[in-house]
Amino acid sequence: MLPRSLLASLLPFLLLLACACGLIPGEGSLGGASPPPSGSLSVSFIDVGQGDGVLVQAGGENYLLDAGRAEEGPNVVDFLRSRGVESLDGIVVSNPDADHIGGFLDVFDAFEVATVYVSGDPKGTLTYNSFLRGVRDEGSKVEVVRTGRRLDWGGVQADVIAPPPGELFSETNDNSVAILLTYGTARVLLAGDAEAREEEYMASGQYTGPLTVLKVTHHGSNTSSTPLFLSRFPPKIAVIQVGADNPYGHPTPETLDRLQRTGARVFRNDEHGDVIVTIKDQKVDVAVTKPEAAF
Repeated sequence: MLPRSLLASLLPFLLLLACACGLIPGEGSLGGASPPPSGSLSVSFIDVGQGDGVLVQAGGENYLLDAGRAEEGPNVVDFLRSRGVESLDGIVVSNPDADHIGGFLDVFDAFEVATVYVSGDPKGTLTYNSFLRGVRDEGSKVEVVRTGRRLDWGGVQADVIAPPPGELFSETNDNSVAILLTYGTARVLLAGDAEAREEEYMASGQYTGPLTVLKVTHHGSNTSSTPLFLSRFPPKIAVIQVGADNPYGHPTPETLDRLQRTGARVFRNDEHGDVIVTIKDQKVDVAVTKPEAAF
């Protein structure tokens, strides 16, 4: 990962993309190591190595979905500050695994956090128990969110589309909190580590349709990004949160092939660094911090 102090020097290296749903190519320099422009939706896929960390900014509000492993906490804090974050209106624990929640303790130390959204899936690990103590010490409000819950994030519609409202699935990954952001005609799906069972659940629901951006589920594992799921949620931009030379072989060739077949432009944290998508006035811009890999 590049030091955050170097981000500003990379602002000229922007990749401008045309996206789904009538969106047109962007112009100028949007995104990068500065607060997002007013009247925009900014979704930053932070390079946290083998883990997840996504910052959503809109209407002056800031939401952080996951924060990588514990060692990535300082990097996440630095990134948030570079984007003008002074406090967080909410954080989302997509699932309670260490590569999603470890960095939150540093986030709690650095920022006031108003609300913590969780699936309610019990995870009795030391890491998750430490996280819960951090939430208690922070004094944040805790809300369990399931399918059907609709939130307003700075004027952006945020629909929870998984896990189901009743009995949870047997696997933790399949209980990931999945949030569909709708901003005008743009749609962004953030679904944590969802695997085939939860993907099937989402694919059979009422929220299907083309996506402007998909955070590829479970780091590009071959147990996710199923043909059914991608056929119901075809993305124009797919971002894989994955660490270089990870021991899991993520993303797998099978997943990359399936994404290629959808026609999506694929970005990866291990190759492109931080990936910052900015949507404003029907234009979509993607900024990366390793621009040499983007062309």
